[in-house]
Amino acid sequence: MSASADSGPAHCGSKPKRFAIGIAPLGTVSIGIVPMGVVCIGVVPMGVVSIGVVAMGVINLSVVGMGLLAVGVNTMGIWTAGPVSMGLVQLDGSKSHDHQLHNHTTSAQKSEPSMAYPSREQAEEEAKKIGCQGVHAMGDLWMPCEHHPGSH
Repeated sequence: MSASADSGPAHCGSKPKRFAIGIAPLGTVSIGIVPMGVVCIGVVPMGVVSIGVVAMGVINLSVVGMGLLAVGVNTMGIWTAGPVSMGLVQLDGSKSHDHQLHNHTTSAQKSEPSMAYPSREQAEEEAKKIGCQGVHAMGDLWMPCEHHPGSH
């Protein structure tokens, strides 16, 4: 028992040190590559407070980060700040990057132009262009041709 509890390396599965430095260090304060602990500074820090390139934790300051409070270039969390941040609350005042509001269409939808027109006259002109007879109402709009193609 000549070695103290803090003399050996601290890593996953061992007792954390108060201060650890290295590759995958485990300590209350950790600095290095993939540091783990309460306060972590490094390349890929994982801790309660994480400062680094790619950070994961409760509070993050990083280029890319995930946590409750994340500040950086590309972050995800509840409270976020940064140019490409996705969170419920944007601390920098910008709009949230909400994927649900994007207008996604398939290639089939993009290739078919809308055949509904606000006036009957426009629909009649289009009917002549495409070679069909008459027009029909579709809600508040007008569509060329008496019937939809293939409805017979």
